[in-house]
Amino acid sequence: MEKLILMFFALIMFGVAYSQNEGQDFCKGDTEGSYFPLQIKKKKLLWSDTYYFETFEKDTVVNGNNYLKFKQVWKNGDTDVLLLRERRGTVMQYYPESKKEVIRFDPSFRPGHTWKNETQDATYKVIGYNEKFETPFCKYEGLLAIRAEYPTVTYVFYYLKGYGYIAAARDGKIISAASPNWKE
Repeated sequence: MEKLILMFFALIMFGVAYSQNEGQDFCKGDTEGSYFPLQIKKKKLLWSDTYYFETFEKDTVVNGNNYLKFKQVWKNGDTDVLLLRERRGTVMQYYPESKKEVIRFDPSFRPGHTWKNETQDATYKVIGYNEKFETPFCKYEGLLAIRAEYPTVTYVFYYLKGYGYIAAARDGKIISAASPNWKE
């Protein structure tokens, strides 16, 4: 009986230690990783008053290039698809509607670097690589911050090395955050 109680206690302690490590990894990322890691297979992202799950679906070949297909399923059932690939550290995104591939991010970009999206209606600018931002879940440091200026709204997107996208702000206020909570 004592062995059974000891095993039960050990399992509980292992679970607590594992949970703490998972939470710490979520907030810390991986300093050796990429700001756009394509190996992350599932995320829950809060956006304004809703959320979506982003999950890896499959590899897809377009024009001889192998893309990772990520599906974003919103709370209301709407879906979006991202086709991403990495080429020598540069993350490329393919847009099936326009049949264009654009750079999503290049690690050689320095603060101040700007580029356009595939429809040329938005301008992205690297703000910095050592930014800080707080979400309801974590206080982050060492973030990549990119300002995205669209015709009617401007966002600042934040990326954590080894985890990728973690938050967005509009007018200095949080509008989006990656969530460690998987409940719908």
